[in-house]
Amino acid sequence: MSTLTRRAVLKACLLLAGMPRLVSASSTSAGVNLNEKSPILFSSEDDYLSGGVFDGKGGVILVDRQLTLRNGTFKNVTFAPSAGYKGSGPIFKARNGNVTHDQVSVIGFLGGGCKVISDEDNENNSFIAIGACKYNSNGGLVRCRLAKRANLKLSGVLYVDEENVFSPGDFVWVGDGKFKVEKVFGRSVILEKKYGITKVYHGWYDKAPIGQFVTKDANDKNGIRIGSGGYGWTIDTTNASVECSNNAWFGLFHYSKKYAGLQSIENIKTINNGFCNIGLGFVNAGFVRKCLSSGSGNNGIDIFESKSGVIVSDNVVMDTGVDGIFVGGNGESANVFDNKIKNAARIGLLINGRGNAINGIKVYDNVILNSGMNSLTLTAVGNAEVRDNILDGSSLRPAIFLEARKGVISNEMPKIHNNVVKNSPLGPLGGQHVRLPTFVTTN
Repeated sequence: MSTLTRRAVLKACLLLAGMPRLVSASSTSAGVNLNEKSPILFSSEDDYLSGGVFDGKGGVILVDRQLTLRNGTFKNVTFAPSAGYKGSGPIFKARNGNVTHDQVSVIGFLGGGCKVISDEDNENNSFIAIGACKYNSNGGLVRCRLAKRANLKLSGVLYVDEENVFSPGDFVWVGDGKFKVEKVFGRSVILEKKYGITKVYHGWYDKAPIGQFVTKDANDKNGIRIGSGGYGWTIDTTNASVECSNNAWFGLFHYSKKYAGLQSIENIKTINNGFCNIGLGFVNAGFVRKCLSSGSGNNGIDIFESKSGVIVSDNVVMDTGVDGIFVGGNGESANVFDNKIKNAARIGLLINGRGNAINGIKVYDNVILNSGMNSLTLTAVGNAEVRDNILDGSSLRPAIFLEARKGVISNEMPKIHNNVVKNSPLGPLGGQHVRLPTFVTTN
């Protein structure tokens, strides 16, 4: 094949917004250790025409502009920024409704990692991960920790453990609230006030403990984002080992607002992401299991809304800036069991009803340790079975807290029994604006 023909094939195969540079083994970029193989992308024109598979042969592509890739299947390749490029990683567009990553890495993009999207917003899009896939160190994470406790509603001053991390005008997240920096004096960060009260731009005020993350806002600068806020995607990571760590916003984010697809979320390791480690919009069916989450600025695993029949199990979640595992629902939600949750700054496990009270769920065999507020909160939850959980360490509320939501009515109550409650000064069970169930046993 002539050089001119090969260039034409590469252009047709990649369908890039701009051509990347291909580098050899000796090069490095943004702290990425490139492997020993230079990429041999295609041996013949048939490689593209027969199925659209992009095989990087173990090589690295240094990206110097926004890329839109339409091959569908990508294998054995790492994408990293070239020197001086401060934009985001590739956009992978679905081919025949699918994007597959087979040992693909997207590493070190200041503008955020990669997006997996489709030109067609329908119920038939899918993302499949195979082998070792990594989406790490994207978005330019900026954060530090509180050196002193902060009651954010009463005090607009944060004392942090590093100097001059933030600048006036920055938006920062502390716990579940978003605030604006007005002034910075060394390790003192002064937040904007309104009528004498710290102004919150999103969320709410937390009583933040020493060690709480203070994170610069980095909306949509994720490790990997799947979807564009429409129908859910089918996602399958069961044959992969996925890493999504040290990103400025979410590690993995499924951006969906309509139920669709089968979400098989498994074997994901997420550490030290600025907002949530794993964020899932509408979970239609499937499971979230065998994932590791540590050091998130907000929730460790966050499911905005779930249908019944979904399983959240066998996950290890620790050291979260807000809640360990958050699962929402509208009249129904997931069953949550066999998870280990430790050191959540606020609530270990929060089941949250919206619109209509959640009924018919089971919460059992979870181990929840050392929660800043309390172990388990059920908000707008009616008929549920809560049993055989170990709840050790609740500080500001009873271990199990039942919470009403204005306008959400349920005539049923959870059945709570055979839970082991330890180190809860305010007792095993309490509530806010609700009747407490009479069928309660704890050990």
